Amino acid sequence: MWYTQNTTFKKVQNRTKESGNMSGTPALKVGLAEGLMKHRIGQVFAIFIVLLLTACTNGNDTGQRLVPLTPSSGSTPTPVRQLALPKKLLDPKYPVMDWVFNQTCSRAATSYDSSQMNATIAYDSAAWLYPNDGHLVQGFQDCEKDALLLQARNQGILTLLTVGVDSSWSEQDLAQYIDQASSQVQVPCTTQTTTYICNIVNWTVAGGYAGVIIDFEAVKWNYPDIRTKFGRFMQELQSALHQKGLLCGLTLLPKVGDTPSADIAYYYNNFQDWHLLSNIDFLVDMTLDLDLTLNRPGPITSIPWLEQQLDYLWHTIPQALSKTIWELPLYGREWRKDTSSTWHIVGDESCQQVNAQKASQPLLSDVNTDPTTPEIAWNDADGNRHELWYSTPSSLLAMMTRLQQKVRDLLDNAHYKLPISFWYRGAECDNFFGTAGALATFYQS
Repeated sequence: MWYTQNTTFKKVQNRTKESGNMSGTPALKVGLAEGLMKHRIGQVFAIFIVLLLTACTNGNDTGQRLVPLTPSSGSTPTPVRQLALPKKLLDPKYPVMDWVFNQTCSRAATSYDSSQMNATIAYDSAAWLYPNDGHLVQGFQDCEKDALLLQARNQGILTLLTVGVDSSWSEQDLAQYIDQASSQVQVPCTTQTTTYICNIVNWTVAGGYAGVIIDFEAVKWNYPDIRTKFGRFMQELQSALHQKGLLCGLTLLPKVGDTPSADIAYYYNNFQDWHLLSNIDFLVDMTLDLDLTLNRPGPITSIPWLEQQLDYLWHTIPQALSKTIWELPLYGREWRKDTSSTWHIVGDESCQQVNAQKASQPLLSDVNTDPTTPEIAWNDADGNRHELWYSTPSSLLAMMTRLQQKVRDLLDNAHYKLPISFWYRGAECDNFFGTAGALATFYQS
């Protein structure tokens, strides 16, 4: 999901404008590698804004006992009251959210045919946002979207609308949209209301969705006061959705620190101030695409990286830990080294495609042997090395087991079940989903 100078974050990669006249629209070119060359600007926030936003409530206070934040050396433990996931968002016994990607939704439909549809569906790219004027359009689908959603709703399964922005829009375009959306006078949303926020609300209502997940992944990091403006935008959107009885969610870009030296993705994720976003109904921490942050082959995610992100969340917005959904990859990524020893991305691959590579390529032995981050490698006909890093049911469950235990220790709650999501449904290995699958077995144990 992250992007570098030559690649884009997973939900904006491969996206193209799917309707409308987009002539003159600038292509997204500013990447992480370029961003690291920029100079950091000071982070200036008015204290009253922070207090105002964090004082807002979404009604999900669990009333549970206080839990202490793990203190730093010499500090006094801080009591933290946990905020719960909204009721009925996920099944408490099987707290899973399926991502269905519009461009691969036929794979999701096939997956549901072979294994049970039994989890909340976040439908990605069912709505594309045009930042220039705030209107939404439906993206290309390679399946019968309405039939898939109707099947879910007939079974009482919640469906959520994911609002994204096409990668051909610039970071400046999206920052300006956030600025305008957050500064407009907010009014009750009717079918005639055309504020930027009401455009999203009305699309959600008309589509029969239970709520919205905002998935903005390319925002100009040093746009004036962008962190406060994005926080205000999310709070105003949540308020408007709540008036309609709808939920509000947000994807969090992976973050492990608040300075360029502490977090290589600082210039990419800086627009999200987690303090100002902690009262959103639910958060999805996208723990994906570690390799893209480094622009070289490697694990798409890993246990040490997951623990770093958990540590950052716990020391930044500990009250939101219980309502955080963790997102892991079902896909793998293939890289190729050219004659100048430069690595290039070949593409993302599903479990079935990975298995096909295993069966057809002359595999090399000098690969990573950590079972939680599996890898295969081979040389092509030109002698160029290919590396494919991927996930398996056992590697994913090992990460989930470790993360779940860490959170149980922090919350002092031996019964906590890890809320999880996977990008994307249909890319999984056989026997991962379903009542007798590996994931169900994990939650039953």
